[in-house]
Amino acid sequence: MPTLNQPQSPIPTKLIYILAALLLLAQWGTAQWSLRHENPTIDEVLHLPAGISYWQTAKFRLYHHNPPLVKLLAAWPVLSRITPDDQLKLYQTQYWTDDQPNKAGFGHDFAQLHAADFFELFTTSRSVIPTFLVIGGLAVFIWSRSVYGNLGGLLSLVLWCVCPNLLAHGRLITTDVASAAIGTAATYMFVRYCRNPSNRTASLAGFALGIGLLTKFSLLMLVLLWPLIWAIQIILTIPRNHRKPYIKNCLPHVLLVTLVSMLVVNLGYGFEGTGRSLGQFEFYSQSLTRELPANRPRFHQTGNSMLDMLGSHRVNKFRGTLLGAIPCPLPSEFMLGFDDQKIDAEGIPERYIKPNDPSVGKNATAGYPVYLNGVIRGSGWWYYYPYAFLIKTPPGTLLLLLFSVLALFLMRRTKPHWFEEASLLVVPVFMILAMTFLTDINIGLRYILPALPYLYVGCGRVVPWVAQWPAKKRQAGFALIVLSVCSAGVSSASVAPHFLAYFNILGGGPNRGDEHLIDSNLDWGQDLVGLQRWLAENAAGESVGIAYFGQINPDIFRLRNTPIDWYLPPSRPGTMPVLPSGRASGSVKPGLYAVSASLAHGLPWRVYDASRWAPYQADQSAFDYFLKAKPIAKIGWSIFIYRLDEQQADALEQERNRPMPVRK
Repeated sequence: MPTLNQPQSPIPTKLIYILAALLLLAQWGTAQWSLRHENPTIDEVLHLPAGISYWQTAKFRLYHHNPPLVKLLAAWPVLSRITPDDQLKLYQTQYWTDDQPNKAGFGHDFAQLHAADFFELFTTSRSVIPTFLVIGGLAVFIWSRSVYGNLGGLLSLVLWCVCPNLLAHGRLITTDVASAAIGTAATYMFVRYCRNPSNRTASLAGFALGIGLLTKFSLLMLVLLWPLIWAIQIILTIPRNHRKPYIKNCLPHVLLVTLVSMLVVNLGYGFEGTGRSLGQFEFYSQSLTRELPANRPRFHQTGNSMLDMLGSHRVNKFRGTLLGAIPCPLPSEFMLGFDDQKIDAEGIPERYIKPNDPSVGKNATAGYPVYLNGVIRGSGWWYYYPYAFLIKTPPGTLLLLLFSVLALFLMRRTKPHWFEEASLLVVPVFMILAMTFLTDINIGLRYILPALPYLYVGCGRVVPWVAQWPAKKRQAGFALIVLSVCSAGVSSASVAPHFLAYFNILGGGPNRGDEHLIDSNLDWGQDLVGLQRWLAENAAGESVGIAYFGQINPDIFRLRNTPIDWYLPPSRPGTMPVLPSGRASGSVKPGLYAVSASLAHGLPWRVYDASRWAPYQADQSAFDYFLKAKPIAKIGWSIFIYRLDEQQADALEQERNRPMPVRK
């Protein structure tokens, strides 16, 4: 196995292993402690009920937007506390019985049905997720150590363990950290195969790839990138006259990786719908459909307005073709979930939404409303992810990443060494470029988390590079490494346990983070329980206006016998439907208000009113007039608390009624 010229470690290998184990234990314990301080985020509220339904019904139709592995694992610890009889009411609603199950409606009903122990169920389920931090940390350490030696592996592991973004998402029932961990481990297994081709290493790589495909659809990129890594290995390490026989001998391994990974995926879905012909699927994404002639739309009705709109203009591209008759070797819900993800990535053609508007361009698409530096728009910024990474990464880590780039170009290497370096670059470079230029999903740094472990592994090269320096410079270099690592750890710890709110000094820290980024970068609905605690301690018995960016009705506390006296503050005129009579439909009055950062900055979302359980849709800028007031407190830096006197209330009422510019 080729490795760089590594320095002789002053620390015995056994002690290195002990330190690595302690680091992983500390990160795991920190995540376990942190998750108990915050309530479920927007996606989690839907993921857990979906996972429970998979176990109880053996059907994967609810929220197939992501593969089922994380949801299955998270749901498993609470199955004994939620019997099918408890869930019977949910499985009889239209949210479940419709052809297109409504994941949000099902999740809201689940919260109402299980309100008494809702937060406790999530605490138990979330406790599974930090295991992925351990898996990812092991992959980072082992990979880095195999190339850069003991100290290089330890440096890479430290950066993984103190990363605030991994700590933030490594305790949530979501797929982001799981895909980072499993994707890195799978690619390392493939690199091991490249180093030593055999049936065993090919089978292990195929198994790891299958687990990755059960984790997140974005890991399908490995199917495209592994051949590229293999091609680089052949070019750099196999003599030209040996390449043909080498490739010929490895072709059975390609088949083995394919078959094993597909078998794992099918086992994960219980072979549900496997063998269904491609032409029978109802696809909606541009990638899997063809557009119908403008004068020949079809009638399409599913109950989902967005899918009905797409289905009236587009049809499965395989239907009526020879390929359409081919049985699909993958589960049907895997294919349908992938199609859902592609809709998000591609956006919806605006000409479908505004068919009579001549100003709409042929290729214009509408996607998620996205926010950056005080601006909300329907399409993203090419620099969104580099910018988010720059202000949400500890400065010490940024410095070591810069050092690793310098080391990449300044160290001498053999061709086999260059293959090792290239294998670390292919996935993160492709992922960041794809998310930057091929999608408009600018709603959170979490979408590029799977790139981070490769970067941290690459930081291990700093150790052998510095070890080559002259004595005095070498001592200064290692001192700088230690200081950078300590700085990163202290910076990350400064926001504990609220790691989602981490911003470094370049971003103004967590107190000014909302000026740059919101949504899952800061405010993902995680601090409703924190708000309830604050109110109990500081405003007991006082009525409070709550505009909450999340997926949990604040009235859940009434069902738990710890009620809040609350109401929905008035929105800007025309940004919400007419509500039942009461304070929510009136004017801004003196008193106490709690407004989520994302709503304060005008992001459209669903909001709750004490008059009913289901949410209302709030359009853009509905509550952004609160930005004119100064909060007296911030709950986890994600919910702003305001106490308005008569003068402040009058000023906000004038701002609320100020005509807004027409949005194009």
